[in-house]
Amino acid sequence: MISRWQRWLFLAPFFLIVVPFMIWPALFGLFASFTNYVPFQKISLHYIGFTNYARILSQPEFQKAIINVIVFTIFTVTIELLLGILIAYRLRKAFPGRKLIRFVLLIPWLISPVANGVMWRFLLQANAGLPNYWSELLRMPAMPSLLGQGLALPTIIGVDIWRKAPLVMFLTLPGLEFISSAYWDLAELEGMSLYVRLRHIVFPHLRLLILTVALLLISDALATSESILILTGGGPASETITPGLFSYNQAVNVFDWVGGATSAWLIAAAVLLVGMVYLILIRHEAA
Repeated sequence: MISRWQRWLFLAPFFLIVVPFMIWPALFGLFASFTNYVPFQKISLHYIGFTNYARILSQPEFQKAIINVIVFTIFTVTIELLLGILIAYRLRKAFPGRKLIRFVLLIPWLISPVANGVMWRFLLQANAGLPNYWSELLRMPAMPSLLGQGLALPTIIGVDIWRKAPLVMFLTLPGLEFISSAYWDLAELEGMSLYVRLRHIVFPHLRLLILTVALLLISDALATSESILILTGGGPASETITPGLFSYNQAVNVFDWVGGATSAWLIAAAVLLVGMVYLILIRHEAA
């Protein structure tokens, strides 16, 4: 029988780590976003309503960041789901070396976003990167920089797909293995195409799991910043700026801490909205 003091002891990490380092800073940032607060300056603190939110939303750079993250989210989430499910579909049957392949495919996800950005920035750099290496080797004209104007956003989309598609594979593979073999046998007898199998077997059985994975991907995409910060810094110009990176720049580079907190809470509001839509869809599925 667990005593009362032991229960409080189990909650100690929450009060010692989560509250002071996560919950309190987030709530303080929310409070400050409705005031004229300026760190390390003695000013008369007063409530200013949604002035900070209107100021951030009216900035062209933040508007560009919203467009970028919408494009980024649509392409990355769609392709990551499809590619991850296809990989999981191919790995659902046991064969020699399957466990090793699963582990190797998961390595991109195990790399931290910062390390991922450093690695790809080195591989894609204009002068000594892999694209120009092959151009030189094949005596072909030098390729334009993949992190330059017009190609930077598609490149970071590709890098994100490379990193997260294996996660989708890892999360959906157990669900595919759980589907009764009778469905796969029937598909073989009927000569169903891959598209028909995905539409009539995979998606009906895994729709709740796929919906949950999609929510995780969307939430992560809306707040993405670390790898982009290392890869492009939001450039060239504002081609790859995202709300998360905008928030970082406001707080760290522009020294507008309240602006950074305000834009961060706009991101949080978008994530919460996605969560609400998810709950509505789950309730609809359960009805």
